[in-house]
Amino acid sequence: MTIQWYPGHMAKTRRMLVQELKVVDVALELIDARVPASSRNPDLAELVNKPRLMVLTKCDLADPALTDAWIEFYRSRGEKAIGVDLAKGTAVQEIALAVKKMFPQLKRDPRVMVVGVPNVGKSTLINRIVGRRGAKVGARPGVTRGKQWVRGAGLQLLDSPGILWPKFEDQEAARKLAITAAIRDEVFDQVEMAQWLLDFLQEYYRPNVIERYGEPGEEEHFLETIGRKRGFLRSGGLVDVEQAAAAVLTDFRSGRLGRVTLDREGGELGEAN
Repeated sequence: MTIQWYPGHMAKTRRMLVQELKVVDVALELIDARVPASSRNPDLAELVNKPRLMVLTKCDLADPALTDAWIEFYRSRGEKAIGVDLAKGTAVQEIALAVKKMFPQLKRDPRVMVVGVPNVGKSTLINRIVGRRGAKVGARPGVTRGKQWVRGAGLQLLDSPGILWPKFEDQEAARKLAITAAIRDEVFDQVEMAQWLLDFLQEYYRPNVIERYGEPGEEEHFLETIGRKRGFLRSGGLVDVEQAAAAVLTDFRSGRLGRVTLDREGGELGEAN
């Protein structure tokens, strides 16, 4: 299936970003370390005509070797990049220091806009920086709707709603955004996404899959094997593959399938190596 999701509030957010960027000094571009190429908004370079600091979030869920490789790759292109673990708050203070170093002559606290795709951790990052739960946080994409300025760690921070781009030309990237919950589950076929994810994991992270689900069965699709083992059955003994698919996606998003990076070859990183 083709995945497209650009609800009306995102068009409004885009207009808001353009307006608010007139008063900010720097943009924190948050990208998901599990999809460090796919979660970069291709429109951002055009929208954000200000200095940018790239922050890789969810590093605790991503393959650490590939996270290091992606950070090194972006730095090799002259882009500033920092990896953070928002669950523990690791490296968060480095962000404030990096921003201040960008504006040594500024007499006031730098104004910082936090931008990124939905559910990438913008509000959580701000809460970590300011040391309190000042911004509303949710697990569903699109929870932050209005603009919110907060102050902390010598910065003025503007949270912004998650924004995607009007059309996904790259459906591979769209698939990965769906799997990482940047796109609402109602928009795509969860069975299709879960099966793709299982195929990917069996190719690159097979031990993780076996540890969680055991060996794939030979007589049926792996998703059905998982559903049967978990007891996801309908009347007549048929496997509820929709429930099994939802469970697999939840396992991945919560880290129960180990530290996994979906962007690993064939894209920007592959071109650099």
